[in-house]
Amino acid sequence: MKRIKRLRHKLSKEEFRQHEIVKLTYCIRRADREIISRDPNPPEYKLRDDLRKFRRYKQGLQRYRLFFCFSNQPKIILYLYLNDEKGLRKSGAKSDPYQEFKKLVNKEVFSHNPDDPKIQKWIRSYRP
Repeated sequence: MKRIKRLRHKLSKEEFRQHEIVKLTYCIRRADREIISRDPNPPEYKLRDDLRKFRRYKQGLQRYRLFFCFSNQPKIILYLYLNDEKGLRKSGAKSDPYQEFKKLVNKEVFSHNPDDPKIQKWIRSYRP
């Protein structure tokens, strides 16, 4: 968000609206507030194989991917990973966001298990 604020002060109104980072931020915010929150589980978000318990959003994000998991009880969406410009989507590349996310999942950086103590602690402290 600091980067967005700097751009807002540095650029004209029109340049700001057309900046790639600003447009990406707008798409992510819209996805969070209007699209994913409405239904986090449509078929096109589902991943396969080792990542089947996670979801990803890509509409309007070009070569960026937003990975998340969700729970219905309590109703929570956890955004886990968004690739940066160094790891843009390119099938087969080591820096491909799917490969990067899979590495993090395999290292158990993220958990989809509601019984995981870290998840339980977070749920207990959650206040909507």
